[in-house]
Amino acid sequence: MSPIALEVQDLTRTYGAGAAEVTALAGVDLAFRRGTFTAVMGPSGSGKSTFLSCAAGLERPTGGRVLIGGEDVTDWDEERRTRLRRERIGFVFQGFHLLPYLSAAQNVGLPSRLAGRRPDRARVRALLDRVGLAARAHHLPGSLSGGQQQRVAIARALVTDPEVVLADEPTGALDSATARQVLGLLRGSVTDLGQTVVMVTHDPVAASYADEVVFLVDGRVAGRMAQPTADAVAGQLAHLDQLVVAR
Repeated sequence: MSPIALEVQDLTRTYGAGAAEVTALAGVDLAFRRGTFTAVMGPSGSGKSTFLSCAAGLERPTGGRVLIGGEDVTDWDEERRTRLRRERIGFVFQGFHLLPYLSAAQNVGLPSRLAGRRPDRARVRALLDRVGLAARAHHLPGSLSGGQQQRVAIARALVTDPEVVLADEPTGALDSATARQVLGLLRGSVTDLGQTVVMVTHDPVAASYADEVVFLVDGRVAGRMAQPTADAVAGQLAHLDQLVVAR
């Protein structure tokens, strides 16, 4: 098994053509080892969400390669990419994306049902217990708080034991106390379960839960920071122009 859970090589993504062409990613090279937590940061329009979409197979890159567990998945057709997202990649959205007519337990088990399998009820219960919602297993999303819904979404992302968990601003809609709970769960999925988490965030406090921060500017990797603290990340974000010059 490859020690690298996710790798992108010379990843590019452009939109439009001619004078209207916009470059979202301009040759990104990144590799994420198994059992690590990485935060991806940068100003608006730096390519953060586009990077996640390409890594998850939600968008096809214009150029470059995407490898999951050492396997090149770039040119897979839509059916294979859908199966990839269902079985090998967990995705946590800022907006939760829970189905309102399914209970918490049913939402967590949904990836298995979509794959044509009966959900493993013991695993679903264990994950809901892990995120502190065992007592809410039969509640619909509408009766859960925003933080509880996000915790259900994290359990759903983990239910297939994916190789990579991708999180797009998972705390952006949460208050600070709830955000800390969610970040603690993501951190725990790395330290306790050996997951690989890649999280896009704009929040230096959220980034401080990661092992490393990758800074994107204008669709390029502009710098990295190991063992980040909130203050160090905030300071670097205030001086991203220096990273661009040093590139």
